[in-house]
Amino acid sequence: MARLLLMHDDVVISEFELGSTTFTIGRALHCNLTIDDPLVSQHHAQIERHDDAPDGSPRYLLRDLNSTNGSFVNGEQVEEHSLQDRDVLRFGTKHFVFRDERAKEQQKTTRLRKSWIPGIFYTKD
Repeated sequence: MARLLLMHDDVVISEFELGSTTFTIGRALHCNLTIDDPLVSQHHAQIERHDDAPDGSPRYLLRDLNSTNGSFVNGEQVEEHSLQDRDVLRFGTKHFVFRDERAKEQQKTTRLRKSWIPGIFYTKD
């Protein structure tokens, strides 16, 4: 499951799971993530989950909703951006880190073990 981590001075303040297909971000109270910041528009941005990848895993797309002050990913203003694990998002003065649990699974490396038979290796699994 993907989530946004609200950061302040490299400390996680809050976590928000991206559970719905369309996760809305803005100052409006009915948004999935309400940000109380005058630099954030009522309907600022949304993160869309698309389940159309060939391997069946979801991908996440940040889309700015024509906000007044823009949406930023890794310091650059974007209208649309395909999110990757550890991307830093900024809406107004608030910074978030996008975390994708799938990336953790992909980063795991299988340990290869040597058998007593020459030239034969195996994994413990």
